[in-house]
Amino acid sequence: LDETLAHCQRNQNSLRVPDVKLKITLQSGKEMTPGFNIRPFTKECLEMVNQYFEVIVFTASHKYYADVILDYIDPEKKLIQHRLYREHCIPTSDGVYIKDLRIFKNRDLKDLIIVDNAIYSFGYQLSNGIPIIPFKDDKDDIEFTCLMNYLEKIKDEPDFRVPN
Repeated sequence: LDETLAHCQRNQNSLRVPDVKLKITLQSGKEMTPGFNIRPFTKECLEMVNQYFEVIVFTASHKYYADVILDYIDPEKKLIQHRLYREHCIPTSDGVYIKDLRIFKNRDLKDLIIVDNAIYSFGYQLSNGIPIIPFKDDKDDIEFTCLMNYLEKIKDEPDFRVPN
């Protein structure tokens, strides 16, 4: 989610006007309205991958935060079939969260792809990962067009992890 699909502008003094401001209600009940930049081609990418893949957002963010952004990106809940949050990750002693794909008990690892800007996020299954450049505010970012091209090429591979 963060720095892959969107970027939260916590600093209100940012030079770029955010794409959208969304109200987040913290667990404490306190409300905040940060700005968010949505990565260019997000909707197009989600629409394209839905033709071939089931989409699951697996984020290290808290549910109360992530759902606000995901509901904005996919208000009709048609592009993202499932959501996993921080509580589904494995915390390390260094304070990072690893997204262990073995959480999907009913799926073979050869059928799982994880796209993330933080390689450590998929450290337990490096061969399942597609690293992506972190996104903050570049309106000219084309990472998702590159991702769409790559996914189009591998969509019929029995195991994309094995080079031909």
